[in-house]
Amino acid sequence: MISYIGDISKADATVLFYHARRHVNILEFGCGASTQVLAAYCGISSLTSIDTDQGWIQKTMDNLKLLEIDKEVHFESYSSFMQGIQNTTLNRGYDFIFVDGIDALRREFAIKLWPHLKVGGTMAFHDTRRAHDFRNVLEVLAQFQNEIGIVDFNAGHSNITLVEKKKAEPYENWQITEDKKPWMLGYGDVPPEEVDKIKSLLKPEQNGN
Repeated sequence: MISYIGDISKADATVLFYHARRHVNILEFGCGASTQVLAAYCGISSLTSIDTDQGWIQKTMDNLKLLEIDKEVHFESYSSFMQGIQNTTLNRGYDFIFVDGIDALRREFAIKLWPHLKVGGTMAFHDTRRAHDFRNVLEVLAQFQNEIGIVDFNAGHSNITLVEKKKAEPYENWQITEDKKPWMLGYGDVPPEEVDKIKSLLKPEQNGN
């Protein structure tokens, strides 16, 4: 049983548990119960937790000690962390990024950290049963549409939406790259020899396939 002190649902904790065990370099915005779950189950992973409230960081550190969760967690203030991100061209290479923290900064955090998410990694958005947080997901999808893989809204009946990052697939005009002739697009008559070719391809069993 996954146990913790703080404000996340059991379904949320289960999602975090699963991803803590799968990923190597983890970042979260908004420390608390999620930090306890990630730290308890992330094994050899590196875990960085940032927050806008130093008091909340201390409270989380106290709870980790109280629960005897001895995983080393790197805590940092939101402002200093984001300044560091802006002042370097290095990609941090996170496997899993959890977007929580105060509501007003969630979208900013997600957009600025998306480039630091590895291909194949996952960005998780908390509270996406609420309209504002759901729109945060949509904004990221819109800005990085060519890098969006699988999206799982409110995964496992939780309040967490998961967005997987894939290798960028820039837009291409397939009518040009596939050398489409006007008749292929429905304009004008189809040449008789092409009709025969298409018909033969529609019946592969006749070709021994």
